[in-house]
Amino acid sequence: MLKNNWYISRIEERTQYLSDFSGIELNYSTNSLVDIWGWFLKNAEIEKTPSAKLDAIKKQLVDSPFLHVVLAESKEQFSLETEYIMRDIAMYYGNVFIKNHKSLYWGYYTDTKKDSFANIPLVMGFEDRDFEPPFKASFDPNGTIESCALNILDRTQRKVDLFNAYQKKLRMVHD
Repeated sequence: MLKNNWYISRIEERTQYLSDFSGIELNYSTNSLVDIWGWFLKNAEIEKTPSAKLDAIKKQLVDSPFLHVVLAESKEQFSLETEYIMRDIAMYYGNVFIKNHKSLYWGYYTDTKKDSFANIPLVMGFEDRDFEPPFKASFDPNGTIESCALNILDRTQRKVDLFNAYQKKLRMVHD
């Protein structure tokens, strides 16, 4: 089974698990995004990045002028359990869009030569009207969760980060 099939087929199950585990009622409201993100911020575990992983980064970026920046930003990482929780929150976050907006749905692109998001579960059905002509758009909820979670590492996290990310994407919803 492809990763995307597993992911999409397990959204309801993982959402129920997340609700039970966190004690947060996940009712697909925008307020629930604030609640689950506040819970996540209190429970996310950060650990020191293993030296073997840092050595691999050094080897990969040996000639890069940004090596020192990347290494400085890579000294800490989320624990494996926290990464799993982030995935479950991403599943829920994507479903908040889908449950609240009839034009949105789960899908994925399959052409690995044309799309960097190939075979990654995406929320689809958005329309970016910032350009002329407007075009169909989608987003990877896992990427949004990771971006919001990275605020923890630089100590700028806020309970409303996920809610704010949701609000920004609403401009592209065309129901």
